[in-house]
Amino acid sequence: MNKAHSKIRFGVTIPACPAILTLLMDELGSTLVNSKKIAELVCQDAGISAIVIRMANSPLHGSGRRIASIADAIKTLGFSALINLVREALLQSSISSSSTSFDRFWDSSRYSAVAGKRLASIIGRVDPNTAYTFGLFHDCGIPLLMQRYPEYKDVLREANKNTDKIFTDVEEEAIGTSHAIIGYYLARAWGLSDAITQGILNHHDYAQLGDPRNINSEAHRLIALNVMAEYIANTHLRSVQDVEWMRAREFVAVCLGYVASDLDDIVDDLIFQFDETLAQNHEE
Repeated sequence: MNKAHSKIRFGVTIPACPAILTLLMDELGSTLVNSKKIAELVCQDAGISAIVIRMANSPLHGSGRRIASIADAIKTLGFSALINLVREALLQSSISSSSTSFDRFWDSSRYSAVAGKRLASIIGRVDPNTAYTFGLFHDCGIPLLMQRYPEYKDVLREANKNTDKIFTDVEEEAIGTSHAIIGYYLARAWGLSDAITQGILNHHDYAQLGDPRNINSEAHRLIALNVMAEYIANTHLRSVQDVEWMRAREFVAVCLGYVASDLDDIVDDLIFQFDETLAQNHEE
């Protein structure tokens, strides 16, 4: 679904879905997917193509070989992984501005997305590339709200440390909306699935993870995996710790059918893997 114009929601400009992404999704939806056509579409924008190749060579994606072109990326990573890299590059270019740096935010989103993909491969019940997309987009409302509200950093700080209220409730009380609501509208505008959009809208409301009446079970599982993924990313990046993992831990375990201590072991293993990857990258 192509959106020709940006929309205004709660005073926030929602970036329109880039035309190149619409064309790529149409091509992927065709009966016979043409890898040459996919590569040609991505290469139409030299800047986006260069960003995608750089990200594909990141140790995070562990391709095991040097990727020199979009065609190489398709062969090595596959169509779904390539589209996620394109989404990531387009999302950054659509939101970032010269006056504001969101490097730390994008690092956190990228690590959360990769951690979510790995968790989906380990735990199952969610497609790994869908988990990656969710990790990438779940907090995309944050930089948009930062651009709109000068006081939003203070709101985030309060929401991160508040143990009595749901994160998004703190936001709504302060500015009348939340990053989950804004992210939901952006994800819809960019044609993401109902499971992803509903998951984004509800990703801080952990009490409903076991309740199928409000959102579907895939959205529940995406939320559950993402809570784990964010904790892994934040711990690895030495970010300021919030209260979300401990608040959600038991709900996540029930949702995924695990004992909470077993989830702790999985989380610790992935944190170790990320730390090892970073250490090896620095040695090189």
